[in-house]
Amino acid sequence: MNWISALSPMQWLLMMAIPPAVLSLYFLKLKRRELVVPSTLLWKKAMEDIHVNSIWQRLRKNLLLYLQVLFLALIALACLRPGWSGQNRVGERRIYIIDNSASMQATDVQPSRLEMAKKKVKELLSDTTGDDVGMVIAFSDRADVRQGFTNDRNRLLSAVDSIEPTSHATDVGEALRAAAGLANPGRSSFDNLNDIMVADAIPATVYLLSDGAFGDLGDFDLGKLKLEYLPIGEPKAANLGIISFAVQRNEDKNGQLETFARIVNNSDEKVEFSASLELDGQLLDASTGSIEAGQESGLLFELSDVEQGQLKLQLDYTDSLAVDNTAYAAIRPARPINVLLITPGNSALETALQTPRVQLVASVRIEPPSFMTDPLYITATADANFDLILFDQCAPKEMPASNTMFIGSVPPFPATAIANPGDATDKNQWRFGQPQGPVVVLDVNRSNTITQYLEMGAVSIVEARTVTPPESGVVLMSADIGPILSVAPRGPFQDAVLGFSIVQATNEGSSINTDWGIKRSFPVFVYSAVEYLGGGITESSAPTVQPGWPIGLLLSNRFKNFQVIAPNGEKTELTRGDESRYNFTKTDALGAYQVFAEGFERPVETFCVNLFSSRESNLTVADSVSMGFEKVVASGALVQARQEIWRWILLLGLALLVVEWIVFNRRVFI
Repeated sequence: MNWISALSPMQWLLMMAIPPAVLSLYFLKLKRRELVVPSTLLWKKAMEDIHVNSIWQRLRKNLLLYLQVLFLALIALACLRPGWSGQNRVGERRIYIIDNSASMQATDVQPSRLEMAKKKVKELLSDTTGDDVGMVIAFSDRADVRQGFTNDRNRLLSAVDSIEPTSHATDVGEALRAAAGLANPGRSSFDNLNDIMVADAIPATVYLLSDGAFGDLGDFDLGKLKLEYLPIGEPKAANLGIISFAVQRNEDKNGQLETFARIVNNSDEKVEFSASLELDGQLLDASTGSIEAGQESGLLFELSDVEQGQLKLQLDYTDSLAVDNTAYAAIRPARPINVLLITPGNSALETALQTPRVQLVASVRIEPPSFMTDPLYITATADANFDLILFDQCAPKEMPASNTMFIGSVPPFPATAIANPGDATDKNQWRFGQPQGPVVVLDVNRSNTITQYLEMGAVSIVEARTVTPPESGVVLMSADIGPILSVAPRGPFQDAVLGFSIVQATNEGSSINTDWGIKRSFPVFVYSAVEYLGGGITESSAPTVQPGWPIGLLLSNRFKNFQVIAPNGEKTELTRGDESRYNFTKTDALGAYQVFAEGFERPVETFCVNLFSSRESNLTVADSVSMGFEKVVASGALVQARQEIWRWILLLGLALLVVEWIVFNRRVFI
């Protein structure tokens, strides 16, 4: 049995003054009107009251007085909050880490795992004294310190109540690192309230409330932290979840669109289900299927006469987790871009730009080098009317306000260095070597969109120069003489330089500099360059990311302002800065996002946010937390919340008050 005072010292002084006040009422001498009566036989009771109210008369036994004093004693006892707990934790520093990831929305325990975790934390908070300090951290795939160290129980309870569910995946590592960093500071200060001074590192107990869907923590060093893992949820909860959903074009069926989804059955029994597919809110198709226990299955829908729109796949199956029963995809219309080719003549390049795949995304204009002196060119480039300009065997006097690609020519960058390969120049400048040949391609950077599908082993090059980008650039192709294809940012634009030409102009006409123009890989290269540098859209399926993760948006440089509309209607304004790629981070809501350019009614880009996590869909509760070779076994059965009896004491006091009232009324009316 231990005690936790609910009153301050001043409040206790006021409480202790009440019993003497009640007792004094029985000593007060009442003022009565004197009457002459023939006999006192009938007034015996009144005479007794006179004696009792005599200020120095000894009190006779009075049941009302005893009941009232006992009632006040019970009230004082309740204010001491008597109770007991399994462990004595007075003066302890506690850190409550609550999992609010997607799997904590499961309803295998009512009303949900997250609400159950919050309830358990509140029970643990009831087992605290004024000397205890606590901290509240919520975590999913990131840590959110809701309340720093404080001994104010109300602030801790408010912090727990403020935790809301998320659709994020689970990663407890950041939360534990935050706890370790905040548990052992020289000083912990939050909002200048209840600042806790800590001279040295003091051990703290971490209560981790989660379903354990975060795997092995590796060799995490807890240091002064003592970890107690409190598992939340039923040991094995059945769940059916969508872990992928995409749109693709089937070339074997004349480019017909198909949607494909993967569904996982995290249960011990075979499951039969139905699924519905909606297009822009209208039912498009439905299907049924079955999945064996612990297995995955595919679900295919064929789309006829559908060119664009937002798709929603819904599993019509009731399980413990609803958030993974819905998935989103979007069919992106091809986004036309403006491409300008300036060339003295290059049939291979012109043919590659006329292929159906390029024509699907780009409107190509071909002009001779003399066009660069035309006022129309000057106005168009100044207003960024072209998404991509290809300079073949020529270069402008100034760089245009658009993405560029130079083929066999040197761009007019400021302080451009034409040097021998061994010359030392500024690493923030482009560097170009002198023409050399013959050249053999040795390596291709397949991590970049422009060159990921290129095969250059059989390509012959007569003459080329090295192209070394600034430190911020990337080498895409290397030969025996050095890098010959590179790309680098220029403020909000991207510039690519190819160190050799396809054809070369001579006094006798044009000569072939490489046989690449007749290879099958050349049209692939041109198409990839147009798609990447121009920002065209060719893939039918919009990109998708998990909740909370950033997505890179490569938007047309013709526009300065964009607006992103989230599935919940939230709007975010984007303004073009010095970067060519936007990293959009407000991706917490599940569904399809649309990006609009100023002056355009139709979206210029679409992307989706989906859970798509096998770990979150698996609702099996871990029985321990692994940290390398160490395991922290679930301690839910060992951690006992404080059991308090003050409520029962108050009920007993209320019963005494009722008895006192009954006794008083019987005495008055008898």
